[in-house]
Amino acid sequence: MSISLVEVAGANLRTDYDSDKLNTDFMGRLGMRKRYLPARLAISRSLAMSAPISLSADELEPGKVIKGDTLFGTGTALSVWLALIVERAGEPDVDIKRLVTLVGAHWRRGLAKLDDEWEQAGADLGQFIRRLVDVAELPSAGGRLPTSGGAGASGATFSSGEIKVPLGEIGEDVATKEKVFWSLNGKGGAPHTAIMGGSGSGKTVMAAAMLRSIREQAQVPLLAFDFKGDLAGFTGTKGQTALGEAFEAQVIEPPRMPIPLDVLALSQKDQFGIDEAAMRFRESFSRLKGSKLGSIQRNYVHEAASRALSSEEPCELRHIRDRLHEVYQEHEAKEDGAVSSMEELCRFPLFEPKFSPADFFQKSWIIKLPPNVPEDSRTIVVNLLLDALDQYLNGLVDAETSRDGARGLRILCMVDEAHQILGTKLPSLSRLIRMSRSKGGVVMLVSQSPDDFSGEDDEFLDNMGLVAAFATNAKPGAAARVLGKGANLTNLQTGQCFVRFDKTTKKIRAW
Repeated sequence: MSISLVEVAGANLRTDYDSDKLNTDFMGRLGMRKRYLPARLAISRSLAMSAPISLSADELEPGKVIKGDTLFGTGTALSVWLALIVERAGEPDVDIKRLVTLVGAHWRRGLAKLDDEWEQAGADLGQFIRRLVDVAELPSAGGRLPTSGGAGASGATFSSGEIKVPLGEIGEDVATKEKVFWSLNGKGGAPHTAIMGGSGSGKTVMAAAMLRSIREQAQVPLLAFDFKGDLAGFTGTKGQTALGEAFEAQVIEPPRMPIPLDVLALSQKDQFGIDEAAMRFRESFSRLKGSKLGSIQRNYVHEAASRALSSEEPCELRHIRDRLHEVYQEHEAKEDGAVSSMEELCRFPLFEPKFSPADFFQKSWIIKLPPNVPEDSRTIVVNLLLDALDQYLNGLVDAETSRDGARGLRILCMVDEAHQILGTKLPSLSRLIRMSRSKGGVVMLVSQSPDDFSGEDDEFLDNMGLVAAFATNAKPGAAARVLGKGANLTNLQTGQCFVRFDKTTKKIRAW
């Protein structure tokens, strides 16, 4: 089977437009708040049917996309779904394109079947559920489902109510002169932020002011990536408390000092967990400029990572390097760019496994990655840290919700000069933006232009609760896509920016 879990996790899955509307109807009928829940039920219902699936849907208008890891989860859950769909297909080789077609067909057929059963149940929820129980041959009365995750799966939260953030040091509507606040964790909203602007426009001033305000209202920890090297001491235009001091953050500058995190820690220690972790490492490693992995090299790196993760605890990069040498020797392969890149990464220790992810991500850290740090070192540090955060945070139970519907916060993740990593389609960054809201995660990306986001998925910016853009020479189409028609980013005055939140766009004075 020429398909991997990483491909499935990042795939854009959809059914047709009419079935997607029916999917939305079932959300209301069943009291579900997430689109993937009725989709899972529908696909399960279709998989339970013995008749062959009809795949002819080329003439149908497509519905909205759900990412693979949102629809099916990760780890063992993703593996089980993939196995069931492929087994039902009865085909010797299923690639990602074929899988997308199969998922859409099962989704469509399952929804149609569920709709028939809903009508036969007289639109009565209790009767409908009993029909599904009968189909699944489940006991009509059963015990409680087992829970997973153990004692560390709950995670600490650092807020207990709505956090209203002023937009910058001034945060004033240009037209009305009124103060403008954004509800970071309010009911139904997304907590993530994208701030854009040319050099010297004040985007970092706005970001730092917002972060200080969040910290004043909640002692939430910060993980910040600093590609310029001046973030920790940043005080803004009015001499406020330095950002590093406000968060009591420890500043780490690899490779001068290693990051004290067990970055390759396994979330699941069975074979599925090992294979998934090995694939994640391979995908991160393949993004290094010097590696340029072919299909054979990808297999070698995966095998080396799998061996190291199976035998070493804690597992470090040097262990994967040693196993990679072994794999090349066993296959009598000539050492190439993959091996030399691993050697270069291990020249200095980038990580030191002092803290578990649970302990590390409850403290504040500013990771300095200025231009003098080798590019491959910067890339692997960002990739592995974001991957570790994604695995930790999205593996927790949902964060607590206050009476006003505000979601509790667990961590802020800020990337300054984010154009350094945007466009590379990092799966972990995409998952954090799409999935971490319910877990108490907040992502803030500070970049130079709306153009920087053009390499990401179409729905990337749609998951941002707040988008702000200062003066920049961005293409008009990119600016309009982000902020709506009429947002001219070339004529903004000093300290002014356009902001979009709650489906409206305003011009404000941020500083």
